[in-house]
Parts: sequence; structure tokens; C-alpha cells
Amino acid sequence: MHRDPQVWDNPSEFKPERFLIDPSRWDYSGNNFQYLPFGSGRRICPGIPLAERMLVYVLASLLHSFEWQLPKGNDLDLSEKFGIVLKKKIPLIAIPARRLSRLELYTK
Repeated sequence: MHRDPQVWDNPSEFKPERFLIDPSRWDYSGNNFQYLPFGSGRRICPGIPLAERMLVYVLASLLHSFEWQLPKGNDLDLSEKFGIVLKKKIPLIAIPARRLSRLELYTK
């Protein structure tokens, strides 16, 4: 199904950028039968809810554990480009620096 040339251009090539063109087209919940990375129906991946929760946990851990700074000489640009969803016109680059006092706090 994921190698159908009627649905995909060059289906045998590894091209992850094809999913960046129109992200709203790729619904991984099992409703779009041209794109089923985690299965559908009774055979859908049971780990999807865990992965969605872990994403929030990992992001919170990164924000808590590091001080985030912009590269020297760069200002924060909040301009947007319009599409189905709003995106930043210029991607954000942030540099992490250790915030916690002891290294052991990062490994637990």
C-alpha cells in the first residue's frame, strides 16, 4: 500500500521531505487509507497514546533541564507565514546550556 505508484511519486525512494509539503494530508490516526504508518482499526499501534504523552514529557524535561539561548547576534523573529497552519517564517535556532547543578540530575 505504501509503495503504490498511483499514490506516491517514486515510492521505493527514501524521501522524508515528501511529508513536509502538505502535513495536513498525512493523518496517522488510521482514517487515511493511503497512509497507514501505525496501522488501522483493530490492528492500530497500541503505543500511539503513549508516544503522544511522552512527547509532552520529553519537551517539558528539555525545557526544565536546559537554559535556552539564541545564537549571538541573532534576534528573536516572530514573523509568520500563512498556510493551513501558521509557521515561523524563519526557523528558530536555540542553543542549550546546562541549567542543573549536578550532572547526575540529567541521567535519572
